[in-house]
This record gives sequence, C-alpha cells and structure tokens, in this order.
Amino acid sequence: MVQVSLRGRVKKIDSRIVSVGDLVELEAADDEMRIARVLPREGALTRHGVSKRREQVIVANVDQLAVVVAAAGPAPDLLMVDRLVALAALDDIDCLIILNKSDLIEDADSVLSYYARLGYDTMTTSVKQNIGIENLADRLTDRVTVLTGQSGVGKSSLLNKLVPGLELRVGEISEKRGRGRHTTVASALYPYPDGGYVADTPGLQYLALWGVDPAHVSDGFSEIAALGPDCRFADCKHRAEPNCAVQAAVSSGAIAARRYESYLRLLAEAEDGR
Repeated sequence: MVQVSLRGRVKKIDSRIVSVGDLVELEAADDEMRIARVLPREGALTRHGVSKRREQVIVANVDQLAVVVAAAGPAPDLLMVDRLVALAALDDIDCLIILNKSDLIEDADSVLSYYARLGYDTMTTSVKQNIGIENLADRLTDRVTVLTGQSGVGKSSLLNKLVPGLELRVGEISEKRGRGRHTTVASALYPYPDGGYVADTPGLQYLALWGVDPAHVSDGFSEIAALGPDCRFADCKHRAEPNCAVQAAVSSGAIAARRYESYLRLLAEAEDGR
C-alpha cells in the first residue's frame, strides 16, 4: 500500500475529485508520491450527495454491479433493487441480483422470479449453508464488481466468504427497526484472489440518481422500454397520456405495479433535477 496526496493543482480543481476505484497517474515529489492526474472513468456507481446537489461517486470504474437483497432480516426492499438495476442499465454496467440468506425462507427463488423473467441475471446465496457461493465466485473473476444494497443484507459476510483473510466486520439486525446496522462506513476496493477487484459499500438507505435525462429513464426498465414504441405518442412519459401501451400493461398485470411505481418515482426525480 502506498500513501499518496493530491497535487496542489488537482486539489484546486476539486479536492473530492478522487474516489474509490479511480485510476490515477502518480509523481514523486519531496520524498512522497502525489496524484498528478485522475484518468477518465469507465462506469461508476454514483448518486446525488445527501446534503447538496452534487454528484457523489461511490465506486469508480465498475463493470459489474451486484445488487444484494436479503430473503429476510431485513425484508427485501425491491424498490431499492429497482433503482439499482435501473442505474446499472442507464450507465451500461452489467448487473447481477443476489438473494442472500436464502436459507431463511422456503421457495427463495420466487422472490426474484419477476426479475428473472425480464432477463435479469439472478442467483440465490447463503453464507451459512454455502449455497451459491461457488457460482458467485465464478461471476466475480476478472471483473471490477461492487456489492451494494440495504444495510444488513450480508454484503460483508459474502465478501469474507469469497476473499480469505479479509475479515470485514459484520453487524447484527436492529430488533427495533428490523434493519441492518451499518458496519461498512466507507466504500473500499479489494483485490479478488482469482483476478479483478471487489468493492464493499456502506448499506444504502438513500439513492437518488444523478444526471439522468427524463427522456431516458424508461431505458432503466426493460419491460417499459420494450412497450414504449407501441404508445400513441413517441415522447409518451407513460403517466396519463391516451393510448399508452405501458399504462395498459400495468392495468392488465403484464407490468408489475411496483415496477411502474419505481419508474414514476425516478422520472419525477429526473424532472426535478434531483
């Protein structure tokens, strides 16, 4: 590990310019290494900062997003899953949806069955019963993967199982709130034994998409994007326009009402510039 500092010229541009996963050019100066330049990013997990309207890069140069949801403890937040898979699609990042703690319920495969029918890559895992671990290990090889999701879904436990000697701190579920306690306080990138890197992120309770054109929000929802051309108006936003194929599909049950709700929320946020 090498300790480095930001070169003054780079710091003047923006001291927050460097994020986990960034590739940089270094230079030697006064017996220390400094970051002379941050190289262009290729894919990043980003969101609006909580306090101010600015981009917060969670992990840079990601080529695979692994969205982790727990079968129970905490209960699955599928609205958050919708946001994350939409973000991956809009940023052209491969996405994998993982149902962890699958040993806690029967018929665990049914939880992600809707996503599987849409063509999303899904799998079930259990650290305690060693379910799906080998399959997941293969999926991480030679990739830069960020594991993300709610607090308490078992991201750190999965990484401890996959990366020998990592020993990330693992938290317990809050009995009062039924949510996981934050054990990862900042994003971190770790070399993966079989090649590539894996990133652990703090549990997300907040995720507002950054810099998304409202006209492109539907591209984050494959079933909505597929029906868009069948709408009466080419620029249909699928809210209350007449002869909207998407609204008709929601009414018939062909599109899940929850997915449609997720789409409308993200559309409203994009229009507000959030």
